[in-house]
Amino acid sequence: MDENSVLHVNSFDLLQIAQTMAYPFSRENFMAKIKPELGEGSFIWYNLGNGIAAYTYAYTLYQDTITSLYSDIPGAVLVFNLGDEFTHAFKNGAKYAIKKNSFFIGFSSDAFHVEMQTLKDREYRTVSIGIKEALLGHLISNYREVHQRMESEANQNGYAILEGGEIDRRQFEILEAFQTHEMDTNLLNVLHLEAHIMYLAHYTIERLMSTMHKIADFSLDIKTIHSLEKAKNIIINEYDKELSIKQIAYRSAINECYLKKDFKAYYGMTVYAMLQKQRLNVAKSLLQSNQSVKEVAFKVGYKHTGNFSKLFTEHFGVTPSIYRKRHR
Repeated sequence: MDENSVLHVNSFDLLQIAQTMAYPFSRENFMAKIKPELGEGSFIWYNLGNGIAAYTYAYTLYQDTITSLYSDIPGAVLVFNLGDEFTHAFKNGAKYAIKKNSFFIGFSSDAFHVEMQTLKDREYRTVSIGIKEALLGHLISNYREVHQRMESEANQNGYAILEGGEIDRRQFEILEAFQTHEMDTNLLNVLHLEAHIMYLAHYTIERLMSTMHKIADFSLDIKTIHSLEKAKNIIINEYDKELSIKQIAYRSAINECYLKKDFKAYYGMTVYAMLQKQRLNVAKSLLQSNQSVKEVAFKVGYKHTGNFSKLFTEHFGVTPSIYRKRHR
């Protein structure tokens, strides 16, 4: 980023309001567009009226930009980055890079200030859920030690970040509700979207807090846990490919030996066992269609039907052929 050509701008000065919509109980949603001389894209704000708000943005800027964000309301925000990587720079000199398809929870004090560093012609897209401090305390009351630590760090620095790691399949499924970049004015559709917001917040907080407990239970650092979760995502999403321990370890940024040892401790099964389980579970579902046993075996990553049939029978107590006949 060439500092001489960088545009410095307040976040509100990037936008121009395009549409507002008021609903009962003092709720107001609005959509803004990026000013045409600065770029293109939209920003949509949904206020749930219960201490929770969600906002999405999808835009491209014509110039390298540092955007200043301020807040005097303490609370937390769940951020899901679906676009290109960008960086947050804080007053204490720390920087935090938000990678594509990753998420985190940020805590802020009443003196929050951050500079968002973005590059021209990149595609930026996030979905964020803001939660007021008073409500957050109730939502994570079972994880009081985490809340107190984050609150203390936020008061000291103005912010605190709890990394979440890669967005998982369930989160992606929920985030599909936010694909549109135009504000929906149909109240029933808005209520449907708000349900997704609440579900996403609940699922993500539970996942984050579970991770914090596992750090304590297994004496693993958060970087290792993120690598293990990345390895699991590779297995769950690419079960049909030829996956080796070496490949998974390399793509998950973890040593092969640590992957084998820590994966079993963390998930209660080996990498190979999880891969087999995923393949067989998918195969069980596919066998309920008109596909043959051979076709199903090939689709889930087995080259030899005999080996697939043996493993399927051991796992489910019935041959794939008989299972297919019973469930077609």
